[in-house]
Amino acid sequence: MSRRFDWRHIPLIIGLFFAIGPLLLLFNNGFKPRDEFMSNPLGFPSRLAYGNLIEAWNKGEYGQAFINSFIVGAACIIIVCICAGLAAYALSKLEFKGSKLIMGMLLFTLAIPTGLFLVPLFFIWKHLNLMDTLHGIILIYSAIFLPFNIFLLRSFFVGIPNELLDSARVDGCNELQVISKMIFPLAQPAFLTVSLLIGLWTWNEFFFANAFLQSNELKTVSTRYLVFTGRFSNDWTMISAAGIITIFPIIILYVFLQRRFIEGLTEGSLKG
Repeated sequence: MSRRFDWRHIPLIIGLFFAIGPLLLLFNNGFKPRDEFMSNPLGFPSRLAYGNLIEAWNKGEYGQAFINSFIVGAACIIIVCICAGLAAYALSKLEFKGSKLIMGMLLFTLAIPTGLFLVPLFFIWKHLNLMDTLHGIILIYSAIFLPFNIFLLRSFFVGIPNELLDSARVDGCNELQVISKMIFPLAQPAFLTVSLLIGLWTWNEFFFANAFLQSNELKTVSTRYLVFTGRFSNDWTMISAAGIITIFPIIILYVFLQRRFIEGLTEGSLKG
């Protein structure tokens, strides 16, 4: 007996189309020969032009851009995991005056559009000689990512029984030892989720990277497709190929780690 069609699936199908459609169009145009793009922009290519990826990689200097993005992402992951972990521990396990005020201030910062920080940061970074440096953009990213990840880690730490921490203190551990020997090992799924989120954000972030990194040798992956844009025309085939190069590592990473990624988010939300 065949199952009846559930009309409630229609919104899901429509949403799936809008989510997958641009990605399919990107791959379709990225492997399409240039002479076919203008005549048939939405149709399938007559042949797969794999050379588009090689040309986009070479012209866009993606080798150095990948290195820069990995450096920025790794540095932000280390800084945010340490700082957010310590802050989340204090806000979830230590009772002190003003903790609720701090939580309110962090929540307020999440409501501020990050674009508002661009102009003041531009002048401050220029005065501090941090413009056009990787450590300058690392500091910006780390500060932007901290509030949300403090909330995420705090929601996970709240679910850790206080009895475990008290037993460690009875055994002679100070607070740093409690954090390093108890909190961090127990919260590995949460830290993995934070690392994945930061990796995705730093890899895809364009706004600040384009404004604060001017030298070609310091550009990150998300800004390299601008090489194929002009004042009067754009090379859409190369832009599509550059888009494939940009998203491919993220797709591979998410395919292999999606289970841990979802587990970390759901566990934190349930325990918070």
